[in-house]
Amino acid sequence: MSSFALTRHAPYPVRVQQRRCGKCGKLVSRSAYACRRCGKSQRVRPRTILLCLSAGLMIGMFAVASASALLPPAHPADPQTVAASVLRAPVACMQASEINASDLWHAYSRDAAGADRAYRDRSLTVTGVVRSIDRNFEGDMVVRLGTGDAFDTVNATLATRNDPALSGLAKGRVASLLCVGRGALMGAPLLASCFLK
Repeated sequence: MSSFALTRHAPYPVRVQQRRCGKCGKLVSRSAYACRRCGKSQRVRPRTILLCLSAGLMIGMFAVASASALLPPAHPADPQTVAASVLRAPVACMQASEINASDLWHAYSRDAAGADRAYRDRSLTVTGVVRSIDRNFEGDMVVRLGTGDAFDTVNATLATRNDPALSGLAKGRVASLLCVGRGALMGAPLLASCFLK
């Protein structure tokens, strides 16, 4: 039986453009994806390779996203250390201009470009009534100051997540924050790196 198979498989040389099917032994073109006699796959289709690569890429992206969501947030800086770094800042930066939350909101609602020139990336002392205290999607504390409008607020993101001074901050109370202007988002002025005064 084995001698018959040997004589069957090697009666004449195989051409360069062809190869033998591993299942039935019939000559198959090297460009063919499957054997015409038995249907055995001869090589992988490019579309299959692309599908496998894209599936692997999507699985990797989901793995990275889920890993970043499961990891604990970075430890916030110690409030005393942050306060000390602020105290070491140049005196010119400490001379913050004072403004009311409603005045800041009106400035941005009238002329956003002019308000950016006046307040963006500058130290500001903003005073207003606390409408709410929330956490944003990064876990930072955001104090929303009322502007006199029922829907709009000035949103101030605190520099530390666990500031001891937050215990005295409550909804409806007047608060004064030392912040850095960050422009406006959808008409609402944004403040960052804020400390309670």
